Amino acid sequence: MSSVAALIDALLASKDLSFESMEHILQENLPTAEEIIAISKAELPYGRTMLHLDDRVEVIIGCWPQGGWCDAHDHGKAIGIVYAYSGEIEHYRYEYHDGILDLVEHEKMRANESFRLEEGLIHALHNTSSQEPYIGLHIYSPPTSDVRVFDLKTGDIYHVTDDYPALIPKEKEKIVKHEKNIFAYQNSVHAKVD
Repeated sequence: MSSVAALIDALLASKDLSFESMEHILQENLPTAEEIIAISKAELPYGRTMLHLDDRVEVIIGCWPQGGWCDAHDHGKAIGIVYAYSGEIEHYRYEYHDGILDLVEHEKMRANESFRLEEGLIHALHNTSSQEPYIGLHIYSPPTSDVRVFDLKTGDIYHVTDDYPALIPKEKEKIVKHEKNIFAYQNSVHAKVD
């Protein structure tokens, strides 16, 4: 096990920030659970702790206590790696085509697992059952920017400022662009007949 500082140093020293490279760097420099958990913010709807941000890479801790969530969102042009330190969370993956936002996958993400966040991924996270907070270390390259948040109830898309979490914005100054009634929500996962 390593430290946050060692992980960031290794990321900054790398010329390659592809999925494979970021996964290798993370495996070789995985910070201790004690360090990550100690600096995470267990707040609702979810806590974000920025560890590093420059023009090439962003490293944050996301913490979803029981009942925590983030709304359906993308990460702009970023790709990412997430390593889960504790808890478990419901992960919902969507696809957006021809005015339809379709829920296409629902799975649990658990501690000690890592996941790739592909460019263009639209997803949401909800801690509906884990009493232990779901805490994940997120590495993005390039940093997340021009994030879109999807309101499943209204069909609106919000482009939010780079410092705003993946939530439907309440403050007008956090909205870069607001597209009204752009999509219809469809739930293919739960509409399937087993």
